[in-house]
Amino acid sequence: MAHPPALQIAPPTVLRLWLVVLGVGLSWGATGPLSKLAVSTGHSAIGIAFWNTLLAALAATLIQTLRGRRLPLGARHVRFYLICGLLGTALPSGLSYTAYAHLPIGITVMLLSLIPMVTLLVAWPLGLESPSGRRILGLLLGAMGVALIVLPGSSLPDPAQAIWILAPLAVAFSYSGENIVIARSQMRDLGPFTTLCGLSWGALVLLTPVMLVTDSWVDIARFGPPEQAVLAITVLNMVAYAGYIWLIGHAGPVFAAQVGYVVTGTGVLLGVALFGERHSIWVWAALGVLVLGLALVQPKRPKGAAVAAPAPVPQGPAKM
Repeated sequence: MAHPPALQIAPPTVLRLWLVVLGVGLSWGATGPLSKLAVSTGHSAIGIAFWNTLLAALAATLIQTLRGRRLPLGARHVRFYLICGLLGTALPSGLSYTAYAHLPIGITVMLLSLIPMVTLLVAWPLGLESPSGRRILGLLLGAMGVALIVLPGSSLPDPAQAIWILAPLAVAFSYSGENIVIARSQMRDLGPFTTLCGLSWGALVLLTPVMLVTDSWVDIARFGPPEQAVLAITVLNMVAYAGYIWLIGHAGPVFAAQVGYVVTGTGVLLGVALFGERHSIWVWAALGVLVLGLALVQPKRPKGAAVAAPAPVPQGPAKM
């Protein structure tokens, strides 16, 4: 007896892929102005990070439940969740909000775009990446971009703000550490959403006592614009993450990396449009240098590879 042909699902078109890149980039880029709004009334960075993490953990758990998946809780899994929760959520969230409280949105977003460069820099000594002239040049351009922001006296509204540049730079190193931990881990039984769920709970376990000890509670029940921004950040992060994972699965990690350019451009332009930020020529030059450096450190697409060629979804959350 002949079986009917299997239903063929057409791969997404190139236009659809680029629309997803745009949507994910705009979503993540919009979290910059929202973060600035969230800290505008003096809300604690730890308190805001706590709410973001709690809401993300609850949402991820709901998704896991609807998918019929459970969260593995073996000793090695819990250790993995705590380490990645620290490096990928608790520490960078607190530092990011601190940066947004003291720096212009555009400059903070530019410095956060260094994550792929810092990851590459950390991965080389561990043998996870191979150096090349092209990517070394990209790293040098990244360093030049930071120098253009820090060194000229007119690059920042207030030269005293230069010390706060250490916060987004520390965020880049923290995310890079998480990327290395995921790359070297043996958690092949975890999918990206399970990993997101686990590290969210791990981060919550770490953030909660810090919030209580430092009296950093944020009364989200007021639900004014800053509190609404906290909720919106969580929703946008979840939507963008889901879109990013979908993009990797349908077009591969190299194509998905284009999201980084949209995120950076969106954050800078929204800072100008919504908060009236005005950047010096040094900052605009730094943006150009950083974008070029980001392009050089990204791995090349294999010759002949189609834009929509399917690629396996990575076993952990990918950072830009």
